[in-house]
Amino acid sequence: MTGMAVDILFPSRCAGCGDPVRSREHHLCRSCRDRIPYLAGSCPVCGGPLAGTVCPTCPDRHFFFKKNIAAAEYDGITRNILHALKFDRIRDLHRVCGSIALKKFSETGMRTDYITWVPMNAKKRWARGFNQSELVARYISGKTGIPCRRFLTERRGTRTQRVLGLRDRFLNAIDRYAVRGAKELAGKSVLLVDDIYTTGATINECARQLRSAGSGEVISLAVARADVKRLEKILFSHKIEH
Repeated sequence: MTGMAVDILFPSRCAGCGDPVRSREHHLCRSCRDRIPYLAGSCPVCGGPLAGTVCPTCPDRHFFFKKNIAAAEYDGITRNILHALKFDRIRDLHRVCGSIALKKFSETGMRTDYITWVPMNAKKRWARGFNQSELVARYISGKTGIPCRRFLTERRGTRTQRVLGLRDRFLNAIDRYAVRGAKELAGKSVLLVDDIYTTGATINECARQLRSAGSGEVISLAVARADVKRLEKILFSHKIEH
């Protein structure tokens, strides 16, 4: 079936603005693609917004990852893309999210031994049909040639992070994840991929588990970063977690 036939029989709309798009554009028009709010001037450690030249969150935190790279702001077009991927289940949008994250990662010139992702328990994965962070991780692996491995699992019976406040998010993340394949992981650097960096509780706990299992340094990479100043409002008005 030709691209034109696909567009006629199965018309698509842009996840960013709602305008019609061709199938080969992966549900994002050129105009929206050009207006993705990529981040600049972020904290070199946590990837958060700076207050002048100082990070307001890093001094009181202990991170198990070496660096968090956040590609774009979780707002406007980026928020629409991630919502359409996760909750409208437009799976093809993982290519867009992957390209957003890969662009930022490539700018750092960094490389790791492995790529892995923040896991999702079997019940949530079955309900959605996929883990968006895994799809993004595998996309980046395909483009960079860095091997992608499943090193983390999410324990059963844990409360969803989305409905929790700041303090409870950190408490809820403790021992939420477990490592598999520790022998293969030993001493190896890891790129840990997630869709949205909010408080950092999830990423930090995953990095802690990886380091405890013997990995080398962990670099985290998020498609988007939530604005800390508007965090509480976002937590309870939008679905931004798994």
